[in-house]
Amino acid sequence: MAGDLAARAHRDSPLVYTLYLLAYTSVLIRMLLSGPVNGTIMPPAYILMAGFLALSIAYLPLSRRWPLAAHVTLTLQSFIAFAVLLTKPPADYYCILFMALSVVAGRDMSSRQSIAWLAVFCAGAAAGLFAAFGTGALNYLPLYIAGCLTLGLYGRATRNAEIAWARSEELRAELEAGNRRLRQYAERAEEAAASQERTFLARELHDAATQTVFSINLTAEAARLALRDEPEKASALMANLQELAREALAEMRTLVGELRPGSVVDEGLVRSLERLAVLRRKRDGMTVTITVKGDEEGGTGAKETIFRTAREALNNIARHAGVKNSRLDLTFTPREIALLVRDSGRGFDPAGAHRPESFGLVAMRERLEAQGGSLFVRSAPGAGTEIEARIPLD
Repeated sequence: MAGDLAARAHRDSPLVYTLYLLAYTSVLIRMLLSGPVNGTIMPPAYILMAGFLALSIAYLPLSRRWPLAAHVTLTLQSFIAFAVLLTKPPADYYCILFMALSVVAGRDMSSRQSIAWLAVFCAGAAAGLFAAFGTGALNYLPLYIAGCLTLGLYGRATRNAEIAWARSEELRAELEAGNRRLRQYAERAEEAAASQERTFLARELHDAATQTVFSINLTAEAARLALRDEPEKASALMANLQELAREALAEMRTLVGELRPGSVVDEGLVRSLERLAVLRRKRDGMTVTITVKGDEEGGTGAKETIFRTAREALNNIARHAGVKNSRLDLTFTPREIALLVRDSGRGFDPAGAHRPESFGLVAMRERLEAQGGSLFVRSAPGAGTEIEARIPLD
């Protein structure tokens, strides 16, 4: 990972190479402006400077294609910088070439390699100055050694900053990709929840209201025939028709009441479960006993999930358990909300496949897991069923 980031940062560092070219240009200008007092610069110095420039131009494309070429190029340039110090007339400013190499090595080499190269450049500058000026090199040596170290450390700092920037860009891209995946997951979860609600509504309409409406239709047909053939029976049929219509209206109101988890926000979880128990008793004669331990706690999402779990569990009891009694044990603690739904009905094998109630259990488990909760099902044929839901509040 670090190597990839370093390679990415290596591709674009204009400031470092600008400093490199400025250092080289400053040496060349000093050579061209050198006056008669210092003596005329000899052709070998210009030849060596031309070679140094050629290697500088070749450095980038060669180092990108072959990493080892960077070391070879720096080695040749170091020899050129040392050699130019030995040309006549001697000039200390040739050491600026070592400073230029220092910034590139600090920028492009690894930590250990850049330290090694800085040591080479400092030693080369010192050796060249002593060879050219003898003990007089001590007048120049501290300045150029400091220059090599300063520019080398600057190149290193630039490398670290560019690697950090490349890493931050990579993290930003990963975060954006993660956000996109999260939005897609949220959309799919919302669609799945809506689909589950539609399925539940269709099933409830079929089980509750459709049969009553069918009876209304048959009674209305019978009343129409009675008005033609036996008018004395029409009154009783119309009264029956009106009673069926009232039952259908009551069924629809009960169904709408069960489908309103928003009541949890307005009334609280305990009050909503109590109202659900009343609606179940009116609808199918089920007696639901509710016990509550602790003070009601938790956010809206957790409470709505517990409410939906209780509703689906009671639906399963009404359809499959074959009993008219059930219990809801609700426990609030500072750490979690726990719901236990129990019945003494016919039970089932939780490991069995293709059970009629299995889809309801899957929906309950998915809702709870979306809130960080869990679902536990304990049942056996003829031994009743326990469904336990837990949602943490941390």
